[in-house]
Amino acid sequence: MTKYRKKPVVIEAVTFEEFIEYGKQNGGNIVNGMPWSFEYNGHLVTHENDECYLIPTLEGTMRFTTEDMLITGVNGEIYPCKKDIFEKTYEVI
Repeated sequence: MTKYRKKPVVIEAVTFEEFIEYGKQNGGNIVNGMPWSFEYNGHLVTHENDECYLIPTLEGTMRFTTEDMLITGVNGEIYPCKKDIFEKTYEVI
């Protein structure tokens, strides 16, 4: 069986709190202090509740929660990743 290693790729990622601040500062409709819907890197995201946003991904709509990091991939795609998996996979540069 052949083994493979992931190529070194630089990604951007934000925490849930950074994401909320981005929405507040970049045209999000504010409802009860939370950005309701806004564009993030060209993708329309929507508020499900104060601890969850609905994120359009290549695999369909996914939930982005306080327990996740939101990654922007090499082709501009966005997707959530659990913080523990993120920390095992990525390091700050």
